[in-house]
Amino acid sequence: MDNQTGKRRHARLTLSEPLLDQVTSSHDVAILDLSMGGARVEHSMMLRPGSTCHLRLPLKMRNVMVICAVVWSKAVGLADPNQGGGILYQSGLEFSRLTTETQALLQAFFDERGTPPPDTPGIS
Repeated sequence: MDNQTGKRRHARLTLSEPLLDQVTSSHDVAILDLSMGGARVEHSMMLRPGSTCHLRLPLKMRNVMVICAVVWSKAVGLADPNQGGGILYQSGLEFSRLTTETQALLQAFFDERGTPPPDTPGIS
């Protein structure tokens, strides 16, 4: 997000079904939405804003590891007791240093799943 204007730099695609079993900082996460600039993930371990993590993206029959900065993280509820319980978090991740190949794979993913909607001012 552009801190000066409060606007997103990239349109985001909200996934109808979260992508599961992805790994960030050695913890399982569910990817809830995705853009060319980052992702919103849900997880049971706290991610500290300002820290760096790795996120595995399943793109076009390949797993691509990307480096991310944790932009924000907040508790959103309680995790399923059948999955170990505890606090459930969501975090916003910003991609760092995407290769040209990874950018192309992300674009192909969007082409297949649907193009993200246009940016909405004031939405984070």
